[in-house]
Amino acid sequence: MKFKRIVGFTLLEMLLAVVVIATVGITISNAIGGVANQTFTLERRTMAHWVAQNQLHRLRISLRNDNNAIPEGKDTARVFMGERDWEVRTEITATDHPWVRRVEVDVYELEPGGHTLGPFDHSVAFVGRY
Repeated sequence: MKFKRIVGFTLLEMLLAVVVIATVGITISNAIGGVANQTFTLERRTMAHWVAQNQLHRLRISLRNDNNAIPEGKDTARVFMGERDWEVRTEITATDHPWVRRVEVDVYELEPGGHTLGPFDHSVAFVGRY
């Protein structure tokens, strides 16, 4: 009596194939998650930079009708932009020239609980009287 040989994969070969496919799937999943996280971080930092630049432009526009230099000091403002709340901290200091001020702007993201995250942007500018 002759036995027919059945052609196919053994259980061990099938388990090995499943392990290889699972490993590749996990690797791809981690890579996609990393890209998503980088994209979120980049979007947050870009939005914070725009908030800082808007603050600097507001200061420059406020000088158009005033011949005096910007007063020195610190200020904190809350801004809503990009469906997020931001805290903008501005520090204005004197320079060697009486008409020029150094302006530093730090932008933090405000969480719903009131906690601040960041700073996500730190901008420095020199703003003159004219």
